[in-house]
Amino acid sequence: MITDSYLIIGGNGLLGQHIVEQLLDRGEERVAILDIVQLSPANPKVPVYTGDITNVSDIQSAIEKCRATCVIHTAASLPGKPRQFQEQVNVSGTRNVVNACASRGVKKMVYTSTASVVFSGKDQHNVNETAPYGNPHVDDYNETKADAEKFVIESNGKNGLYTTSLRPAGMFGPKDRLTVPTMMGVAQSGRSYIQLGNNQNLFDWTYIGNAAKAHLLAADRLSLDHPKFRLVAGQAFFITNGDPRPWWEFPRLLWKTGGYSIPEKTTVIPRYAAYIIAMFTELVGWLSEKRPSLTRMSVLYCCTSRWCDISKARHALDYNPDISLEEGARISVDWWKKAQQT
Repeated sequence: MITDSYLIIGGNGLLGQHIVEQLLDRGEERVAILDIVQLSPANPKVPVYTGDITNVSDIQSAIEKCRATCVIHTAASLPGKPRQFQEQVNVSGTRNVVNACASRGVKKMVYTSTASVVFSGKDQHNVNETAPYGNPHVDDYNETKADAEKFVIESNGKNGLYTTSLRPAGMFGPKDRLTVPTMMGVAQSGRSYIQLGNNQNLFDWTYIGNAAKAHLLAADRLSLDHPKFRLVAGQAFFITNGDPRPWWEFPRLLWKTGGYSIPEKTTVIPRYAAYIIAMFTELVGWLSEKRPSLTRMSVLYCCTSRWCDISKARHALDYNPDISLEEGARISVDWWKKAQQT
């Protein structure tokens, strides 16, 4: 049996690190990383190539060095960066990855998209993959990720390369430098009594280990001899924990797990009022050249229903979330506490 040689682009990021760990845990011996961030891997057997996806030669060089047959592309610009930068990284960078794979004989490519590619700022209940792309998109990040995904899907089957796109929602877990630290910081600062919106909006979260598992399942099923190849190649899949909950239930789960008491009385700021406050803080931030404490995007994020139907992933990828939100919260908070001590 011929095994793949894996190149994880963005392998030093949150998702990338967990994908690398799971590949090694299941016994894969040919795993490499390409990342703009210079970070030594936990396993010294994993070669790390420093490179930028906006430079196609960096990608080609890494593919050639590790003789990759499967590329998992998790690298992206973070939301909030200038539009031109996001287009350069998310769109042009992804085109470079696809073209480098095609020119160097890579057979499989799994792309990390986002569930927000179909989001237009309105409530979405149990949305599936038949939903159109957002029109308009709520920000540059979602729009550029959608443009990149379209190119990945359109490239399936060309030059011997087979592609698929995964759309995780609300990822969190160990090594998370954004969601978990931010939410735990709210409890630390004594602001956990504040609630934006009525908390009737359901939201999907995804434990990072479950998201990583989905990427491995997708990569396996892109093999031509796999019985589910035709169900995966050229397709996009929503990936979540399959357990949507009212938005504020999740941070409160983290706080409770971390030993913080949940306030008996909550100060509820209606969505419209929070939006007005956010406009003011954004103006102050712009004038002072400082990052605003509250933005209209964060209000939209907290107050809108967004949850997905993962039936397609369950069927085609045989995806089933192994780690529940409760277990994921416990693992994440344990990691966060240890990180606080270092």
